[in-house]
Amino acid sequence: MRWLASPAHRTRRADPARILRDVRSIVSVALCHSPGRDPRRDARIGRIARYAAGEDYHRVMRDRLRMLQRDIMSIVPGSRALWYSDTGAIFERAWAARAGLGWIGKHSGLLSRDVGSWFLLGEVLVDRELDPDLAAGEAPREHCGTCVRCIDVCPTRAITAPYQVDARRCISYLTIEHRGTIAPELRPLIGDWIFGCDLCQEACPWNRFAPEARESRLHARELEGWTLERFLGLDDSEFDRLFDKSPVRRVGRAGFVRNVCIALGNRGEASAVPALVNVLERDPAPLVRAHAAWALGEIARRIAAESASCSVTEIRACLERAVAGDADPEVQGEARAAARLL
Repeated sequence: MRWLASPAHRTRRADPARILRDVRSIVSVALCHSPGRDPRRDARIGRIARYAAGEDYHRVMRDRLRMLQRDIMSIVPGSRALWYSDTGAIFERAWAARAGLGWIGKHSGLLSRDVGSWFLLGEVLVDRELDPDLAAGEAPREHCGTCVRCIDVCPTRAITAPYQVDARRCISYLTIEHRGTIAPELRPLIGDWIFGCDLCQEACPWNRFAPEARESRLHARELEGWTLERFLGLDDSEFDRLFDKSPVRRVGRAGFVRNVCIALGNRGEASAVPALVNVLERDPAPLVRAHAAWALGEIARRIAAESASCSVTEIRACLERAVAGDADPEVQGEARAAARLL
């Protein structure tokens, strides 16, 4: 996400007046999404971050913020207001903390004593002075204390120190924003997360107070009939239809199926072999074929340890065909590396 470090974005984030001229106040809001999980759904389709399990929150928050924007402009005649929902260069968490919604936790997310952290942020910039919830210069009180559960639970050690996150190692970044090959040493640590990650929030004691989402559009879609193996067969148009109005669409088909391959490799189940073989031999995206080769190698190693030699032979033959015949050097390299371990 190098664009975040560009001078233009740095300037806009540092000065909200570059977004709305003569801005005087920022109204910060929180919209809760569901804090619960369905283990049966996770076992079937892998794990998707809670905020992304329903309709795209940008759409939901947009509709709510437009109403709030209109209300503000009617209450304060002649004012100008502009809504934001993770859609531009603005310090959402910092402004929310300054507004009194909560404090920045050690995982770098916003935390609230009342609703934990299972919520989404939005803002309305206003060109009028409004009475603040916190007095000028008053800092939000921090309630993490000595707790470091969020740091300890992160499998990739992306939280390098309290309040510091190396995004390059974060599972959410890797499965959503990262567009290319995921480093082999990080793949086993991703587990079966196929979009985002909730581990640091799940570990946080404050989330025991999290309420249920009142916005039905944010409730998780069941995706009945779908499995990780079935996801492997999605083409571009099917992916777009299945995840229409969903945040998952952001990662694109190739990135999503890449994540599914990693999840299946980490689960190590022989039942996934036929679908992964089909992907390695027929998927049009080299990125997907490369990760399918890795997944087959991981499954084969586990099968070999259980003395199921027939499936290992099938996987080895498939990997050797990829080494000899795939047109992409990265796919050849992944297949060669996987075969070498068998």
